[in-house]
Amino acid sequence: MDLRAWCAALCAATVGLVGCGGDSGTSNTGGSPTGSNSGGGQEGGPFGQGGSDFGEGVGSGSGSGSPTGGAGGNGANRKGCEHVDVVFALDNSSSMDEEKASMRDVVFPAFAQALLNIDGILDFRAAVLDACPLPANFHTRGAAGECSFQSGKAWMESTSTDLTREFQCVADLYADDVQCTGDSDDEQPASAVAAALEPPFSTEENAGFVRNDALLVVVAITDEDEQPIPRQRPQQIHDRLVAVKGDAKNVVFLGIAGKRECAGAYGDAEEADAMQELVNSFAADGRGFFWDLCEGHLEDGLTNAFAAIEEACVEFEPTVN
Repeated sequence: MDLRAWCAALCAATVGLVGCGGDSGTSNTGGSPTGSNSGGGQEGGPFGQGGSDFGEGVGSGSGSGSPTGGAGGNGANRKGCEHVDVVFALDNSSSMDEEKASMRDVVFPAFAQALLNIDGILDFRAAVLDACPLPANFHTRGAAGECSFQSGKAWMESTSTDLTREFQCVADLYADDVQCTGDSDDEQPASAVAAALEPPFSTEENAGFVRNDALLVVVAITDEDEQPIPRQRPQQIHDRLVAVKGDAKNVVFLGIAGKRECAGAYGDAEEADAMQELVNSFAADGRGFFWDLCEGHLEDGLTNAFAAIEEACVEFEPTVN
């Protein structure tokens, strides 16, 4: 079962869920600068079918062999990733309510299952923050209160028995500590992730999140554009994220924004030129993927991004401090 089919099943079981279904364009028009497409047309898809949200599936793979090349074992000389660190940065403007609802209630549970069904991946951790880098600490509470992650950390672990609830809690973003003015300085999700993974946040509030032996996956979502303050070129943001892992091939970047100005499935979106340029800077290494909000179907965007994640896992080489 591919990601879109999984999401459809969850949608059918969820009454009144925002962001499910609808005629919002075909799944392949979001466009991949990598030239890859691992969507529903891929034999087998990234999903197995399990009895629980995060249990072991009865099948996985892309129909073209093991995405990690069968790599196993431990140590710095092993090639292939067994661990994934994922950071979600969500624009918290009111115009993003439908996108956040879709991510929170449908897309993330499916994304989590798909990650664990990639051959060779043993676990992942996931952190969430908004699109304001002031502060750039990972969120541990949502609008309704503390999320009480089972990990006891500032992030969620795939071993949690309550992972869906944890993500649903934290993705209902808490914003009372935000120091941005709201005058476009809260529209910089990729910059916020970079700040979160750099000192002082990487050595204080978010300390311990990044693992040497884990692939880093960044998911940045906005219905406007990446607008870093102070102003930075997309290549500079790319370089900041790559510096976290030391090699561009150890970072996968998924940018979700408007390919053009539109009134799309999730409401209005602006043309996101900077976000597209940032994605293209990662696409040069086969690690960038852009999904057009105008087309809707966020589940399709994440399905297609799995091609980049699987390729990155094949080539990943753990580092040792």
